[in-house]
Amino acid sequence: MLNIQIFVEDQLNEAYEILTAKAIGASGRRSRMSGENRIRAARVTLDELTDFESLLDLAQRSLRSGYQQVVFAMDHEGPEADQGRVEARLRFREAFQRLCEYIENLQSDHPLRQLRLVRVEVRSCLEAWLLSDPQAIVETFGPSDYRPDTHQTEHLTPRQAREEIAHILREIGRRKGNRRLAKMGGHAVKSLGTRIAPSFDLARARRNNRSLDYFCDMIENARDGCQQPFPELS
Repeated sequence: MLNIQIFVEDQLNEAYEILTAKAIGASGRRSRMSGENRIRAARVTLDELTDFESLLDLAQRSLRSGYQQVVFAMDHEGPEADQGRVEARLRFREAFQRLCEYIENLQSDHPLRQLRLVRVEVRSCLEAWLLSDPQAIVETFGPSDYRPDTHQTEHLTPRQAREEIAHILREIGRRKGNRRLAKMGGHAVKSLGTRIAPSFDLARARRNNRSLDYFCDMIENARDGCQQPFPELS
């Protein structure tokens, strides 16, 4: 198995490690500590994700640290994203393309040529990925007989995704008589990803979010995003 480094915007990023471990069929917490394969998510800035020199530096540092696959992930933020985010997505794609071209032009025996690089636009945010398997939320917090509606999540705004998760949690709270959950607001959802992710069923979730499906495919099959770029999703 590959050692995998994931660079994300989120400070609370352990859920990415758990989802990655699930994609390769490993136990999340054990795989991050095992000598057989390491998975690590680290926070980076938007400026770093959108700059070629920064991506190259992150790739080189990851290689020196023993990682064979590096994933760069940026929140898409959905159809209501501001102009700054729209422009950042374009710079992200261009910077990654430059990185791929730079590595392609290196000598065939250069160590960077062995690194698998992946660019992902998280549609529209981590919460939208987590909402792709609402049953995981129930399995984490609630009664087993509750079946929330399942639907496509990639076109939701971050706010919509958080509010839908909060709605599920409030219904769980109502059914369980749990006042804290019954009053859950969308602002409090972001910190729950690490608790929800271990219950996540990728087979269920991938059908509801194409960006998650791409992420999982690249991880589980050890693919290179320079050869198989992130699709331009409508």
